[in-house]
Amino acid sequence: MESPLILTPRTWQDPKTRLEWQMESPGEMNWFQAMDYAASLSLAGKTDWRLPSLAELETLLDRTRSRADGRAVTREEVPFSDALPYWSSTTFEKDTKNAWILRFDGAYLLSYYKTNRYHVRCVRG
Repeated sequence: MESPLILTPRTWQDPKTRLEWQMESPGEMNWFQAMDYAASLSLAGKTDWRLPSLAELETLLDRTRSRADGRAVTREEVPFSDALPYWSSTTFEKDTKNAWILRFDGAYLLSYYKTNRYHVRCVRG
């Protein structure tokens, strides 16, 4: 296994996907604010940040391991880990007023109103 590459104290490059992740969440915001925040983010000298797709968020999970309740856990090499829900850029197809979130406290994939407030972690690559 490759060791995680901390590019700056504020970013991390995933050795599995080569995606570069924002280390710290700026906090909670609605989906529209999150999309705007990501599009305007300048971090580590880079400006091509975006809100991750649901599939990209899921790459942070280790589906080969599970908690006692059978839910997936965050991959060991991911240097940021918490139990908070994070927005994805992926709109829910059956109701476009909703978007997908990933709750890391059990790998729950849920769709919620885009006006709700959840955490944000941007990605590039």
